[in-house]
Parts: sequence; structure tokens; C-alpha cells
Amino acid sequence: MTPLERWCLHLAALLTGGTGLMDGLLRWFGQRAGEFGPEVHPWLGPAQHLHVLVAPVLVFCLGVMVRGHLWPKVRQGREGRRTGLGAALLIAPMVLSGYTIQVVTLPAWRQGMAWVHGISAGAFLLAYFGHLAHRGLGQGALSGGAHRHPAADSSKFEPLAHPICPVPPAGHEDRRQRMTRPPVHDLD
Repeated sequence: MTPLERWCLHLAALLTGGTGLMDGLLRWFGQRAGEFGPEVHPWLGPAQHLHVLVAPVLVFCLGVMVRGHLWPKVRQGREGRRTGLGAALLIAPMVLSGYTIQVVTLPAWRQGMAWVHGISAGAFLLAYFGHLAHRGLGQGALSGGAHRHPAADSSKFEPLAHPICPVPPAGHEDRRQRMTRPPVHDLD
């Protein structure tokens, strides 16, 4: 993942989690006594609308993360952290229950999907932010420093092999050699 993709994912997770938490708190604890009985909090509508508008951005960023971060590690057979894998396994129930809440009409189903969504989203956020905290913010979790390309540090430069032709062609030189060796001019 590029640093831009990583930052978009972090921001989308923070905004979606924040608006979802605000929506849940206002829904469950924000009832007020009105003139004709209990009324919903006036900020509940805007909080829900913001959550529904920001959540697709998170779903898109999660798809980018699966393609650029999770899937390559799974294909390489590298053992990942439990927090990252746990967060990845919670994506499907969180997203599917979130969309199901919007389309079911029976109150019992809506209530059940709301519980599934709240629990899976809360567990996802705990696992996601636990994954970031476990990695350590000082090691480049947010800045992208830990995932820099090897060519970014000239002391660790190694020519990258082409996937179709892993052996470099004859006459292939290291970039550092070309920069330090004076040019050869044939005058013959």
C-alpha cells in the first residue's frame, strides 16, 4: 500500500467509526422528553446521514487494503498478526449487516442486524486500531516509513528482477556503477 492509500484508510476508519459511534450513542442514549413523549435527539439524523455517506469510502479503502496489503501477505505465506487477520475477518459481517439494516423492513430483523453491525463494527475497530498500536506508531505505521521501497535507500539498492525474465540481461549494470564511472567515448 502506498502512504496515500494508508492515510485514506486510516481517515475513513476514523470518520466511519466516529460517526457510527455518535449514531449509536444518540440512538440509544439520546432520547429526550418532548411535549408528546420521548423524542429522538435532533443530531441523530445528521449523524446517521454522515455515517451512511462515509461508510462506502471505508469499504472502498478496505478493498484497496485487501488488494495491496492483506492478499500479498496471504499469497507469500507470511504469518500475519492476529489483530490484522481478526480485523480482516470482521469486514464481511460489518459491511453486510450495515447494508442489510438499510433494506430490511421487519423491525425484528432490523434490530438483529443493528446488533450484529454494532458488535462486528466495534470489534473491527478494536482489532484495527490494535493492529496499528501493535505495529507501533513510531515505526512508520502512519507515516509509511516501514514499507518504503528498497530503492529509496541507495545503500540497500539491488536491481529488481523482472517477473518474466528473472535473470538480468548481459551488460546489465548497477545504477551506482553508472553514476560513478566516467563515460566512455569511442573515437575510432
